[in-house]
Amino acid sequence: MKRLQALVVGLFVLVVGVGGNCSRARVESMNEMNEGVVYAQQKRFIDAVSKLERATAIDATNDGAFYNLALVHIDMAKFDRAKEDLQRAIALNDEVAGYHEKLGTVLMELEDWEGAKAALEAAIERDANLFKAYYKLAQVYEKLDDSQNALHQYTASIVHGPRFLPAYSQLGRLYADLGYLEQAAQVLQSALEVAQPGTEEEADVHHLLGTVYQQQRNYDQAVAQFRAALEITPGMRDALFSLGWTYSLQDERAEARRYLKKFVDVAGPDAPEHYVKAARDRLSELEASP
Repeated sequence: MKRLQALVVGLFVLVVGVGGNCSRARVESMNEMNEGVVYAQQKRFIDAVSKLERATAIDATNDGAFYNLALVHIDMAKFDRAKEDLQRAIALNDEVAGYHEKLGTVLMELEDWEGAKAALEAAIERDANLFKAYYKLAQVYEKLDDSQNALHQYTASIVHGPRFLPAYSQLGRLYADLGYLEQAAQVLQSALEVAQPGTEEEADVHHLLGTVYQQQRNYDQAVAQFRAALEITPGMRDALFSLGWTYSLQDERAEARRYLKKFVDVAGPDAPEHYVKAARDRLSELEASP
């Protein structure tokens, strides 16, 4: 809800700044909008919608009210309504980059990939430093099967947001998926430099880097990365499976059995069935062999 607070503060300053040049309708609309935002912060979404719709009815040119209404509809998972709200906000004020970025996000939820692409590009045209817009645009390009542009946009996200760890992780993952393993390893090593120590995000990067080393057949380095992930998050299922599997590739049978069994024990019903089956099959092979 910080984004809502920031928007309200900005608009409130605008009302004070224009003083007598602001119409009575705009003042009343802003008051209703601010009350709606407070309700939204309290997660009283029905009340928030009522106040924000009232704000737009009092002053149909209040683009901020439409934007805040969109945010509430997003929280309510009413993405079609949020799309309409954002389109109204943009029609009133086309120059706010955040409106376009949020529309792109909503269109991604609606799986309108071409529409999301256009909206995110419009956001970047208005503010070239929106690193999350590049990140989202990269995700859209992946959905459009355009890997090269996805690589470019993930890279741009890192350039404009050098501490935005998800962009490193996704760029490294995509490089690995495309078979560019050296580039993947370099990106993920850079990610570890910006990751906050001891966090699940750092554990995820260690695991992802380990999978790259495994594909390179650099098993010792892979094991080190998987162990690093488990030191941070001991029950991390993916790392348990990957570590056990890598030990089996090294013919370290005792350790392979140990970690694959741990994976099976913690897998749970939501674990991918093909991973559970692969682990069980490999355990059977290891237990059957001398």
